[in-house]
Amino acid sequence: MSETTKKPEALDHAEMERRIRDFWEAEGVYKYDPDSGKPQFSVDTPPPYVSAAHLHVGHAMSYSQAEFLVRYKRMTGHEIFYPMGFDDNGLPTERFVEQTHKVNKKTISRADFRALCMEETAKGAVAYEEMWRDLGLSIDWRLRYSTIDEHCRRTSQLSFIDLYKKGEVVRSDDPVLWDTVYDTALAQADLEVMDRKGQLFDIAFRDPDGNDMVISTTRPELIPGCVALYHHPDDERYKPLAGKSASVPIFDYDVPLKTSEDVDPEFGTGLMMCCTFGDGEDVKKWRIDKLDTRLVIGRDGKMTALAGKYEGMDIGGARKAIVQDLDEAGFIRDQRRVDQAVSVGERSGQPVEFAMVPQWFIKVLDKKEQFLKRSAELNWFPEHMKIRLDQWIEGLKYDWNISRQRFYGVPFPVWYVQETGDVILADEADLPVDPTEDAPPQWAQEKYAGMTIVGEPDVMDTWMTSSVSAQINANWAGTQGRMGCDFPLSLRVQAFEIIRTWLFYSVVKSDLHAATLPWQQAMISGWGLNEQGKKISKRDLEKFTDENGYNRYDPHSVIREYGADALRYWAAGARLGSDLRYHEKDVKVGRKLVIKMWNVARLIEMYLEGYDRDAAKVPLADRAVEDRWVLSGLDKLIGDVTRGFEGYDYAIGREALDKYFWNTLCDNYLEIVKERLRKPEVFGETSQKAAQDTLVEVLRTVLALFAPYVPFITEELYQKFYAADEGGASLHKSSWPEKQGREDAVAGETMKSLLAVIEAWRFMRTRDKIPFSTGIDVLTVHLEGEVAHMKEAIEANADTLKSALRARSIKVDGGTGTETNRDGLTLSYTVVEE
Repeated sequence: MSETTKKPEALDHAEMERRIRDFWEAEGVYKYDPDSGKPQFSVDTPPPYVSAAHLHVGHAMSYSQAEFLVRYKRMTGHEIFYPMGFDDNGLPTERFVEQTHKVNKKTISRADFRALCMEETAKGAVAYEEMWRDLGLSIDWRLRYSTIDEHCRRTSQLSFIDLYKKGEVVRSDDPVLWDTVYDTALAQADLEVMDRKGQLFDIAFRDPDGNDMVISTTRPELIPGCVALYHHPDDERYKPLAGKSASVPIFDYDVPLKTSEDVDPEFGTGLMMCCTFGDGEDVKKWRIDKLDTRLVIGRDGKMTALAGKYEGMDIGGARKAIVQDLDEAGFIRDQRRVDQAVSVGERSGQPVEFAMVPQWFIKVLDKKEQFLKRSAELNWFPEHMKIRLDQWIEGLKYDWNISRQRFYGVPFPVWYVQETGDVILADEADLPVDPTEDAPPQWAQEKYAGMTIVGEPDVMDTWMTSSVSAQINANWAGTQGRMGCDFPLSLRVQAFEIIRTWLFYSVVKSDLHAATLPWQQAMISGWGLNEQGKKISKRDLEKFTDENGYNRYDPHSVIREYGADALRYWAAGARLGSDLRYHEKDVKVGRKLVIKMWNVARLIEMYLEGYDRDAAKVPLADRAVEDRWVLSGLDKLIGDVTRGFEGYDYAIGREALDKYFWNTLCDNYLEIVKERLRKPEVFGETSQKAAQDTLVEVLRTVLALFAPYVPFITEELYQKFYAADEGGASLHKSSWPEKQGREDAVAGETMKSLLAVIEAWRFMRTRDKIPFSTGIDVLTVHLEGEVAHMKEAIEANADTLKSALRARSIKVDGGTGTETNRDGLTLSYTVVEE
């Protein structure tokens, strides 16, 4: 990198970052070496949907926060296994393709639709990889995976077969959550809750004697699907009707009256309508009491033949028509507006229904305590995120439905024998397979000769693959030529909103496969928010693009304008797990830091002219108080930043670095030692050498401490000043700084006195409009009262003040000067006559 020795007039961040990226790639700085003998640190990183999401600065924030830690671990001597995956299969990708190409999977062949999905995911993967490279993520791209590639399909199918053989995965035709928009089954984790206003209707059923039996419902369209009425067994109002039935209004059929302790006698009339199916309670009662099945809402969201004259209507239309007919027939007793919390599909945003379609399930409901124990074993950062997983586990209502009625996903390695219902599993040696295209194993063909064998047309839930990302990275499937890491992995990094999905499902899989956690630690990030405190959306990306193509929420735009280091610096501004509002001014502060580091390094380079790096260093005890003070602060800084990273609290480290770099180093130390460095004839060559030694040590350490946050500028300056002497390929493979026993309380106390004088002089110089170029002949420091004790420190370190204030002479006496800086400290001065 000899070109870095040039001294351009200004820092061109785009050119510098491109050159540094090329250098890292050429040197293989981030390549994983399984034979290095170092302790391994492996990271399970979120594989994003490459076709279904729009990159914004919130993504850059969360990935950067995780990568700060990765860079720290690399510098503390760990062998880093840091892959990147892309989630290329599943509903989000299909939805993106349908919207982009204006197609419907129902009107296009499976092969053609999957081809479009592959085309779009390939484009998305390029955009994402470019983004992560531009951001400076220290990924080994040889470890890249796609959830639709052969290795991942093999791993997913092996997972299914293992769980099937263990009896943990079962096929059932029980009611399942159904998205009528995307025509597919869903799992509980695919739901969101939508708050809305609804109408609650009091509707009269009739007992055998023609008396009213009033129920309350917000879904009168389900009345033709009613299969029972329930009341609490101790409700005296309904005990006389035990064993009797009720007549369903306007549909004129009878349903049994049953009891359940789940019914709240204080709610409404104490009667509950059970339909097939309105909610999970309906499903529960249907299963326990073996009730009739009357599916009045079809998979397409329209009323079925059991709805009579309402057949073919959509749900909203049927509700309106049925209410009108109930009212005209005199069955509505009351109606009122109520608040509703409705379960909707996460992707479609539409209320979910229930359908009865055979599905594959992984059993989780009977293992809640087992999974809660795993949650307790996991080391959480921040710790309070654990409660999110625990609450999710405790609130589980359904086993995990892993079947999806889509095209683009990992196929189930399963065939069925129509005549017997037998299930045929693929041989593990043949994986991956597609049963809609591939023949079953030879043994099955021979065993079931003459019978009809059909392949499973459904594909796996996308989380069925993502949940084995740890096993994918560890090469659990033993794919030839694939590098793997140790299992369990060291760390899972992710955002908090997918704790209920990616983290939970990963824990489930690892527990069922290997009776262990998939990783030792979990690092959970918050959201990047817009200036108004809302999650950044696609609309933000579209709305705020100017005529030059710049968008403040688009990472590509921000990096072009301010540099990757500046964007990463912003990302370090929030504590782990906390949301972070995006303000462009904060990125500008990051840009200011990068430029300041560049300028400080150029200034130090000037002061190091003729400096012999191989010469013996001036002993610490022989250095000036400001040297000992700045090195003492450096030791404390090392401790603060290291403690922050060890606790995964990078924000504490950034805060400590900012304070030291701007206040201690730039505002004070560099200003104090300038004259010592410029004028060895006045202050002595040893004093100059001590200051040079100190600057070399301080800059080297500051670069290393800043390296995880701003990797480009720190690498640039390391190559310029240190790489040749150290023989190191990269700053990011060098050792993390360690404290050197330089903390010096005495130097700190002394510097408080000297800095008080320096601050007083800065104020006076500004007030009296004394040019920086004007030297001071004599500066007299007047001390009395509570600051009188400062006299000894000032007199003993007069050279420090001479250098800092460009003064020929420093005097200390009592009395009163011309300006008060603090109680008892005043100054007077005479300037050097030109």
